[in-house]
Amino acid sequence: MLRQCYRLHQVVVLADDILKNVEYDALKIVYNNFQYVVAFSPTTSTVLYPEVVEREAEAGGNLKNWILMSLKVVKQSQKCFRISQTSSSLVMFNAVIENACSEQAARMSAMDNSSKNSGDMLDRLTLTYNRTRQASITTELIEIISGASALEG
Repeated sequence: MLRQCYRLHQVVVLADDILKNVEYDALKIVYNNFQYVVAFSPTTSTVLYPEVVEREAEAGGNLKNWILMSLKVVKQSQKCFRISQTSSSLVMFNAVIENACSEQAARMSAMDNSSKNSGDMLDRLTLTYNRTRQASITTELIEIISGASALEG
């Protein structure tokens, strides 16, 4: 849990830095979206700059109704930048968590495959060793029997 809080703090600092120092209309975040242990897909999330959202809302753009309603609430409360910063931070944090989860799943799958492959390799090497040892013993027995029959014969 402490690691998650540390990551959230890092993401909040990064989002704050981007919002204050970079001019953008839309910020696209590309990350691996975790689906299940052996599958994840590249995904893009978009964070719109507050003025872009306002412009789209006034122009009757293609934003969904719930975004327009939340924009009205934001305008009334005069906390647009703060909510935009929180929204950006949460979208970025979600991307970080999804990416980390995908990475851990890939590592777990790789380690599982590695363990299975090493077990298979150990079985093959044991079989090869036993066959070689058995061939060596058979050769020695043949030599002993051949020597004994040469002495008798």
